[in-house]
Amino acid sequence: MSENNSNPRVELLSKMIGVSPDYWPIPIPKWLKMELVEVTEGAAIVKTVVQPEWLNPLGIMHGGILVTLMDEMMGLCGYTLNNPQGYATINLTADFLKSAKQGDTIIAKGKVIKKGMQIIHAESTIENSKGEIIAKSTSNLLAINKKS
Repeated sequence: MSENNSNPRVELLSKMIGVSPDYWPIPIPKWLKMELVEVTEGAAIVKTVVQPEWLNPLGIMHGGILVTLMDEMMGLCGYTLNNPQGYATINLTADFLKSAKQGDTIIAKGKVIKKGMQIIHAESTIENSKGEIIAKSTSNLLAINKKS
């Protein structure tokens, strides 16, 4: 994969490192309060704090929110490839290994594992502040030409 300085999408996202999540131009990363920590072509790291509205009846972070965060990370990694088309998830698997509570800081990491002509394979993990994996996911994303 190419260097950061030759990829306009990585350059753009690099300017968002440490910036308030309120400035994301699309709603899901803003709702997830994703603070960008690191970005390179094909990979990214964000952090967020578990919000009360993300909890399930057991008082721990809902699995659906964990999956949404991991799906968003893998899509973000696809975006960093700087291809003219967008990517849509065509399948996703997830494993939940630990729980997170309200107020916990979690770190989501994503990376493209294989880039094909039409499909990319990506993975994501979410860790707690101790570096323990809370959840992990893999996904295949299909190249979709945007309609005008």
